[in-house]
Amino acid sequence: MDKIKKLVDEIISIASKEGKTSVFLIGNTKKEEDIDFYTIPIRIYSQIVATGAIVFGEKIAKDIAKSIDGIVDYVFVDSEKKITDRNSVSTTPGNIQRAVSEIITNSVLVSYKANDLTVDAADTFISEYFSDDVANLGGKKTAIIGAGNIGSKIAVKLVERGSEVFLYRRKTEKLNKTVEYINDSKPQHTVANAWVSTSALDACNSADIIIGLTNGVAVINKKAISIANPNPLIIDIGKGSISKNAVLFAHSLHIEVYRLSIESALEGMLISTISTHNIYRKRTGRGTYKGMNVVSGSILAHENEFVVDNFSNPKIIYGLGNGEGDFQRNLNKKMLNKLKTFEKVINNRNI
Repeated sequence: MDKIKKLVDEIISIASKEGKTSVFLIGNTKKEEDIDFYTIPIRIYSQIVATGAIVFGEKIAKDIAKSIDGIVDYVFVDSEKKITDRNSVSTTPGNIQRAVSEIITNSVLVSYKANDLTVDAADTFISEYFSDDVANLGGKKTAIIGAGNIGSKIAVKLVERGSEVFLYRRKTEKLNKTVEYINDSKPQHTVANAWVSTSALDACNSADIIIGLTNGVAVINKKAISIANPNPLIIDIGKGSISKNAVLFAHSLHIEVYRLSIESALEGMLISTISTHNIYRKRTGRGTYKGMNVVSGSILAHENEFVVDNFSNPKIIYGLGNGEGDFQRNLNKKMLNKLKTFEKVINNRNI
């Protein structure tokens, strides 16, 4: 625990000096190694300073939780079930979230999904990479090698952006079901499709984008890059999906091979999750303010109930509810007078 203590002491010091929120993430992975955990580098953002650990079992997750509870402001725990039964100590195998929830009582505990963080990071990076292209991803061919949980979710996003996505994985039956699901669930007017590939080479043929997600198995080789379109975008998400010879070959063609960074996606996830927590815990509810019925947060407004930013201390009026999850658009004279009266109450108070 010395390594954890050192990291926590450092982020607490930075957070205190710079007026930031301290966050510790506890993630988990299906990989099995001879260590109990490895640490996440400290990241300093505009509002948050964060670090964390990726664990390989529930016991170490509990031990880490005990050592950080009440010291950091927020503990983020990965809710995805990835670890094996033999590394489980709870009644629910592989449930890191359950294990940590039993320990954390002083810090604020929230959950996150690490796989979705990777998906969002890949989606936004690829879109940014082609941001100078008028078509962006429209009409481009993407090869996804390793179409499991993360690969299939990335495929959904890229198809919706207009890319023709060719997926490959060894389990043909699951691959067929994945492609069928993507094509059946895509928006009605999306003309791009997902496609089944018979091999990694089949997927990479004439590809503009090559994404490796094989979890350390180097199936993207020199041949795969040579048959892709000139200067393809190559991203290794599975860490080791692309062979060393393929990387050297790409460099000889002045093609960069990218390793996905979750830096910006992590910052966005932390900020939005903390914001959601605060809104739900502190500003979600309904009540009466100065004789007016008000509601805020994610609660559906009743008819003629004012939707505001904070039901207990409103400063902004968003509209008048229609009782069906929307605002009333055509206000009669009585409603308009009611709205103006409430606006005066709020504005006068804020002067």
